[in-house]
Amino acid sequence: MGGVVTVDEARRRFLEGGKDDWFSVGAYADGVPDGAAPEYTMEVTPQGGFISVSFYDQLCRVRFEFLFGKTDAGVMFLEEIYDFRYPDESTYYTRSGSVLTTNYRYRPDGSMHWYRDDAVKGVIEEADYRDIDVSTHWEPVPEFGEWASITRFDRTKPVGA
Repeated sequence: MGGVVTVDEARRRFLEGGKDDWFSVGAYADGVPDGAAPEYTMEVTPQGGFISVSFYDQLCRVRFEFLFGKTDAGVMFLEEIYDFRYPDESTYYTRSGSVLTTNYRYRPDGSMHWYRDDAVKGVIEEADYRDIDVSTHWEPVPEFGEWASITRFDRTKPVGA
């Protein structure tokens, strides 16, 4: 995918890069052994125009993915959440191995489209909702390296609460 870049190169891409100058960040808790799951990984485009945050289970499988987009007002909005479920709890699978994938697509106006693909049952379900509280979906565009707020899994409290 292009290899490892230095912090300085990632900072340059964030501050000055073109549309193809995205980079990835992986974060591990102190003392985590090699091969263990990261706390999260992110894909970041220049100036934080789009940020994808992936959270992992103990087998390093992506369990949840949060997708943020920068709005015209210059702040980030949590647009989508993916929830991936796998056939068993003892085998590694990539996201394509998910047997139950649920997608929540939010809009700033409080509407949401819900989509679930159950590969085992061969069933796709969809629904649209209104009047969803999206107050915790708003984030400031992070400064380079200041990822704590946008990478928090618990989204029940708004920024700064």
